[in-house]
Amino acid sequence: TLPRHLRRRAASHNVKRMPVRLREKAISEMKKSAASSKTLGDSGKLTNAKKNNRYKRRRTRSVRAEYEQRQNGKRWLETHVWHAKRMHMKEMWGVMVADSPNERSHRAAYRAAKEKTFVQDVSFYRTIEVTGQVEAITRLLGCLVAPEDLTIAAPCYVNGNRMASLTMYRAGQYPLSALGPVTALWKPIIKGQLGVMWIRIHPCIADTVLSELVNARAMLQEPLEQQLRIDDISCDLVSFELLGNQSTQMLCSILSHTASPKSCGASILQAIQALPSPASLPESVVLALRIHDPRLHFPFKLGAEETQLLPEQRQRQLDEVLLQWPAGAASLSEAGDGGIWDRASCASDVERRPSEHILNERRHAQLIPGAKLSPDPNIDVTVPLLLIRTGPEALLGSRVIKTASQLVDNLAHGWTLLAPKGWGMSLWMALNFAGARAQGLQERNHVGFEAGLPTFPANWPGTSAYDSWAGSIAADEFGKWSRRPPGKRTNYLQLGVESPFSSPFHTLLGMTSSPATYPEITTNDLQCRIRRLRKINSDKKTVALATTSADDGDNSDVDMGDPDTANERELGAVDTTAGIWLVSGERLSAIVSSLLTAPHDKVTLVQWAKPLLESIRGHSCEDSLQLLERALVRVRLICNGRGVPAKNAPIYIRSGAPSTSPDQAPVGVDPRRPALIGYVMTGSFSLARGCSMAIGACSLKGLFNLWKAGLGIQLPQGSNKSARVTINSMNGGPFIEAILNVIP
Repeated sequence: TLPRHLRRRAASHNVKRMPVRLREKAISEMKKSAASSKTLGDSGKLTNAKKNNRYKRRRTRSVRAEYEQRQNGKRWLETHVWHAKRMHMKEMWGVMVADSPNERSHRAAYRAAKEKTFVQDVSFYRTIEVTGQVEAITRLLGCLVAPEDLTIAAPCYVNGNRMASLTMYRAGQYPLSALGPVTALWKPIIKGQLGVMWIRIHPCIADTVLSELVNARAMLQEPLEQQLRIDDISCDLVSFELLGNQSTQMLCSILSHTASPKSCGASILQAIQALPSPASLPESVVLALRIHDPRLHFPFKLGAEETQLLPEQRQRQLDEVLLQWPAGAASLSEAGDGGIWDRASCASDVERRPSEHILNERRHAQLIPGAKLSPDPNIDVTVPLLLIRTGPEALLGSRVIKTASQLVDNLAHGWTLLAPKGWGMSLWMALNFAGARAQGLQERNHVGFEAGLPTFPANWPGTSAYDSWAGSIAADEFGKWSRRPPGKRTNYLQLGVESPFSSPFHTLLGMTSSPATYPEITTNDLQCRIRRLRKINSDKKTVALATTSADDGDNSDVDMGDPDTANERELGAVDTTAGIWLVSGERLSAIVSSLLTAPHDKVTLVQWAKPLLESIRGHSCEDSLQLLERALVRVRLICNGRGVPAKNAPIYIRSGAPSTSPDQAPVGVDPRRPALIGYVMTGSFSLARGCSMAIGACSLKGLFNLWKAGLGIQLPQGSNKSARVTINSMNGGPFIEAILNVIP
């Protein structure tokens, strides 16, 4: 390095004052810096590059060019700059997504979703457009969804009045190999035109669903199916999700300036403004609107709540709307054109809309300062929108009727606003200035957990999206744990925790290998330490079993130290290449709940689960046992006492003795492995219920063992019987007792 007496800016330019051993390197560095600071002029010679001043750097076209250059390998949403100043941004699925606000916001997000309005920019969701004959599109989806989901061809869906919630599978592999929940929306059918369907998908499975649609089209090999056109139009739409009691009132205030006030969608929006909550309206209904430029009436203010009774005329209008809900023409465009479905028209409207400078000049020319601008049909443009009443069906991927009473209505129901690209920032600022609380992805998952709903992909085990999600989180947690000194990190092996960083559902179902996305322990020192601790624990158990061999002679050959071998003996070896059956949907979960309360007159697993097998079409009895051994059922666990269930915590069948910690178990007895039935995927203290709650997944065979143990399950409207299980503490504390309920 340079001597201390030469460490000044002026001396660094004098190469001859550098030491001889550093002079050659300094000359080469100066040549590089000189070449980088000069550009080729008109004469072809190197000239000094002049840096633009701040005015030129902050011009609109300069900023836009800089933003486009910074989006290298990742896509920014239209509200990215607004979010980047207020939230932690994370690159996920090729998009920069707002992960969580800079402030503590879990309780604030819960209050906003319960009492006020919770808003999230969900423009990162992908949209696939399928164009062709209606019959061909229906047959195409029939290869990827459950047979009962083919009601998407019903008139209420085809005319565009309702959005369908589906669970997609790999082509021809139902009920195995689930991909995840999707929503499908038809364009209102017009005679003489082809049918158009939009499929809204989570970005983590969008590429897989797109490839499966192409594969299904090739499998059908029929002329109509081969003419189907499949396009990705994700970049042509923006979308926002709103939750909370005031979400309906806020949308009515912002979207009240419609271009056609007497249209069907506008009249419905005006009538439902007095409803206290979006849960008062049926789910999945679609309303088409066309509003004036939201910048003309900015900022919007939320109107005062109507505490008094409605006038007789408005009450009669509201009753008529609810009786005829949804109206036949509610999903049609007000102007009679394609509306938001006509992407070329929407793009031309964005190009010819007036700029902010022109709008400011019009505001300056007004006589009354602060007055709202009046729409000018010669200059201003209109914005086509789709307003969709969303709820738990979109997260579950199926219809929800009977299990809706288990959810917290205010947290589960809301609206989704779809708009053409280019209008995202205008609508986003209108929502925020009206009082909506903007939140990130973590807060949205937390609100879904408070409502009692499984979120995707964090609570969809058995899917490739869950394996990627859980594998990335497990790798991060394992990296943090392994970087700590051995004396300062938690000794999970000593506490009896076999998988602290991931939920090994593959081991629970008897599979011999874990997904490729799960982290593997590669540190030699750590492996030696783990083998040494396993040997110590194995020696202790061998001595304990030897002392009790007189009473239990049959168990002397069982190696309790190898969890994989024990699970293979208990559940049977399952082909690792085969898929996992995730029992989803309200119909199948209701069957499982009824099986847990069935009388004890059946002996085998196949006999017990016969009603569940009969509900699955196209599967013979030869593969029934293998199918049942690969089945996972999602459950909700409501804790009774103290303690909060941790992620990846094992779930055991509750014994008759009081709960004890692993260290207090009787000598020679391992209460965990024989009674293991599942794992916790998400656990926390529930603000909505006032106690700890967890969402996990159990194997169907584990629930069969729970039923054989004589423990009934308590349905929401059920009797006094309840399925009580215990959740292992990840820090060596006492077991946590909980009540188990099956969820779709």
